[in-house]
Amino acid sequence: FVLVKVNFDGVCIACVDFYQNEVLELINSDIPVVTIDHIFNNHTSINSANVDGMKDLVEYIYAMGHRKIAYIYGKKSDVTEQRLTSFCRTMRNLGNDVHENYLELSAYRDIRATKQCTENLLKLPDPPTCIIMPDDYAALGGIEAIESMGLKIPDDVSIAGYDGIPLSQMIRPRLTTIRQNTEAMGREAAKRLIEQIESPLTTVIENITIKGQLLEGKSVKSIPVSD
Repeated sequence: FVLVKVNFDGVCIACVDFYQNEVLELINSDIPVVTIDHIFNNHTSINSANVDGMKDLVEYIYAMGHRKIAYIYGKKSDVTEQRLTSFCRTMRNLGNDVHENYLELSAYRDIRATKQCTENLLKLPDPPTCIIMPDDYAALGGIEAIESMGLKIPDDVSIAGYDGIPLSQMIRPRLTTIRQNTEAMGREAAKRLIEQIESPLTTVIENITIKGQLLEGKSVKSIPVSD
């Protein structure tokens, strides 16, 4: 996009590459800015509780008896780093090893890449019993890979997503996932941006975290504990 200061008093930035030159130009300008799921110094940010969300998801999968848990994660970003770190930390705290070959780099909302990563995991000599997908939409690629190999969810392999988009609860079996409270995040971002525009001298710069919710769904099977 081209940065031209006309017809707007402030900007909320979300779902972009935060290191694009245009974004950095905006961040370094005098225009009021609020970011979503990315933290810049001296700017208010509204963040999903990615660390807590992944922790809740892994603990649920573990409680269902799974020990061989794989994670297909998205490309490098603040969100990815938080989720990946939380995944590894939670596994360690549960006394569960993180196997390097159970970690696959993919991309968010990329069905084709996630399908390939899922196939890679299921072709391992000792495949995982549960795979956490990058997000709910990308999980469609994982589902396609599993079904193309003649396997069933969750009878043969369990899966989980992330985001909690409406589609996740329409597919069968319903996807186990973390629903991000995007409505609350949007409201808070708008509120904080208006405060910056209308009362810049009394507005405090903050990093605000909005907690999500575990949706248990039906895509993670309870299995006998193997440890």
